[in-house]
Amino acid sequence: MGPGEDASAATDRMGQGSQLHGHLRNAFANVEGDVVGGDKFVYLLGGRRDRLRPLSPVLRDRVRYAFEDAPGLEEARTALHQQGVVILRGPAGLGKTAAAVRLLTTCEGTVYHLDSRLDFGSLVDRLDTGENGAATGIEVGAGFLLDRPADAANLRGEIYQRLQTALLAAGAVMVVTVADTDVADSDVLSGVVDLSQPPAPRGIVRRYLDWRLGSEATGQILADPDVEALLAEHLDRGASCRTAADLATALHDEFSSGAPDLLQVSERVARKGLETFEIWADGLTKPHVRCLSIALAVLNGLPQEEIAQAARALLRRLDEARSPAHPAKDEGNYKGLPPRDPAGAPLRKLLARLRARRTPAVAGRRDGSPTGRAPVVCLAYQEPDYPRRVIAHAWTELSVQDVLLDWLGEVVAEGSQEASVYAAVALGGLLADAFPYISQEVLARWAHHDDFRYRNAAAYTLAAASRNPALLPDIRAVVGEWYADRSRPLGQATAARVYGLTPLSADVRQSITALSRLSQVDHIKVAVAIGYAYTDLLVEDSATAPLVLGALRAGLADTQTRPSCLLAFLIVAMQSVVDGSQTGTQEADGWPLLLFLRSDRPELVDPLRVLWREVLSQPFFNRQAEDALKTWAGLAEADEQLRAVFLAMLGDVVTGDRRSAAIVRRYADSWTDREELAPLPLTAWAVNRLLVREGLT
Repeated sequence: MGPGEDASAATDRMGQGSQLHGHLRNAFANVEGDVVGGDKFVYLLGGRRDRLRPLSPVLRDRVRYAFEDAPGLEEARTALHQQGVVILRGPAGLGKTAAAVRLLTTCEGTVYHLDSRLDFGSLVDRLDTGENGAATGIEVGAGFLLDRPADAANLRGEIYQRLQTALLAAGAVMVVTVADTDVADSDVLSGVVDLSQPPAPRGIVRRYLDWRLGSEATGQILADPDVEALLAEHLDRGASCRTAADLATALHDEFSSGAPDLLQVSERVARKGLETFEIWADGLTKPHVRCLSIALAVLNGLPQEEIAQAARALLRRLDEARSPAHPAKDEGNYKGLPPRDPAGAPLRKLLARLRARRTPAVAGRRDGSPTGRAPVVCLAYQEPDYPRRVIAHAWTELSVQDVLLDWLGEVVAEGSQEASVYAAVALGGLLADAFPYISQEVLARWAHHDDFRYRNAAAYTLAAASRNPALLPDIRAVVGEWYADRSRPLGQATAARVYGLTPLSADVRQSITALSRLSQVDHIKVAVAIGYAYTDLLVEDSATAPLVLGALRAGLADTQTRPSCLLAFLIVAMQSVVDGSQTGTQEADGWPLLLFLRSDRPELVDPLRVLWREVLSQPFFNRQAEDALKTWAGLAEADEQLRAVFLAMLGDVVTGDRRSAAIVRRYADSWTDREELAPLPLTAWAVNRLLVREGLT
């Protein structure tokens, strides 16, 4: 085994292993509505006579006593009082209809629920002020609810102003609810109030139970640990108002019966949620909308450009499957446009149809954002369980399994690093229902592929599937075959990655033992995979550091395993960094993880000293070792606290070892060389001062 490009690629970028593990953690998280219900007034609406429906008293009382105010409602209340008509705008699931009813409960007259099919022109013509200056057809003090009108796009400034004038003249008010894409005239914006955040789901449950059962009984119910677990399961990941209301109703019904069964509550809510989802999913009949829904499910929470790119690729593949005699001209081009433009509607309208939203974020340390602070716009479903459900629905209901598998492979190979991880994890979510098929058709090919992205994806797929305990025996069998087949080292490399990601045994020591034994394989890709596997173990649980470094140190004693262990150590040193958001140590964010752990774990001092001395003095990976040490020095240059830890580690390495001291001195001299474009004067000076103090110059 020689250095080669694989060793350099595995050690040339700081923190990639931690970043990959973070992508995997987020991908795991990825795959794991509005509530509303005949005086003698007759209006001509839409060209026909309709008797108005008064608002349901049941609904009115529920909203009055059990509604949890949404952010922005006070602004809407003020606007309604001043203008007579207000338009509540926002995506589905924020409780717009309930908020509208809440605004109308203070009306002195009757509150009417208008037919959503009416057209605004006919409505205004009927309600407009007559010649004598009195309003015609409007009950004084009445309130009108127009919920999600089909004619919303035709509400123009002139019509809005006439409607406002007629309502104010009669002392009446109207609340209109629309999706966040339905306002088409800027002259109407003065009457728009945006609802961007839903009421607190737990608040909805508490208010409803308070109303129906009383505050004392509600307090006892919500103090029950089993009820708390139920609320956490259904509400704590961004549930819609509809879900919270359904859960509140189910809890009331069960506890009113005298013999509450929380399993029945959970099943009832889940059943209603599934029925709601299936109605929605079956309505996505347009191919480009369906493709966007699937791409969004797989890449939920990623930048909108990546999701749109993946949706176009899936649409192209579906078109090719329908017309194999006329394949798309850009076949094989992941970033190319599909054979027909899917962008017939603005994205904001597609997102409303998909019950999704834009979410501002920062890019993280993705390719193209080395600082991790570049702003991006991501897309995500509003309901946290929709990604999993959409993927499962596409697999079981659309009969395009082969197209989906090929497309996921395309995302793995052509998408960003993060998209590749998400696609693999999405595939892992399907293994529970199709393990034999996917294992034979996809994983067997990916595991032995020349392209590392496919091998990594095979490992991520099994890592996702391993969260289902029932699949562990099958996963162990498949990985065991790859691990033991000496004739196919690429499969052994994939097996190594799985051991770092998957709890194939109850004790992590067994995984480390398996990786140690695999170190005897003389293949650079296997050694690289072992290094990444150790990185995954360390990033997942830093308490494994003594075990990982101990295994690497022990491997130095055998000439057959020494090269693999040295490369694996360099990979761990370069690929694992501190994530301050996960550890609560923001001041150490971005530090090399091994240096951070060394400052608090004395048992790591000796193995780090031995491993650094060996990797510096052995002939196997000199250039990679020099680059790794320079990277650590570069981080220390800008951080005085890290510099002190770095110097302490170097002091251990060079003390009593003149060969290591000479190598470190040569490296430090190069950090301030006149041809060095990014010199490190502070760190280089500190290192030379250390060598002088130790008498090693």
